[in-house]
Amino acid sequence: MRPLTFSKYDIALFIDDKGKTRWSHLLKEFVENGLERHISRQKLSDYLKELCAEGLVNKTVDKKALMLRMVWRLYPIYVVPKSRKKRIEEIRKRKNIYEFVDSASPEKIRKLHKAIRDFEKD
Repeated sequence: MRPLTFSKYDIALFIDDKGKTRWSHLLKEFVENGLERHISRQKLSDYLKELCAEGLVNKTVDKKALMLRMVWRLYPIYVVPKSRKKRIEEIRKRKNIYEFVDSASPEKIRKLHKAIRDFEKD
């Protein structure tokens, strides 16, 4: 069963998948998605601040918008730095494992437990 809210790592994975993301894209995906699973604007903002503090996400300005700043308003974009791609992949793998365990049948859980015990013996 999936949790009813998003974690800050779900946001980091979304930003990594998109390449670069604006606040409006994050709002549509995590706040205004019309689903039971959502978060508030404040929580989204807090998660982004935490991700920026951890260094998993950088808040920057789009270079194209910077060149056309007389015409467009400058909005920040969020990107995952290349130096953090490996950490994001580790988070993605763990998330997949947790989702598998949460949705697995009792038979699959027994097989997984047996494989873990065999792995620990080696």
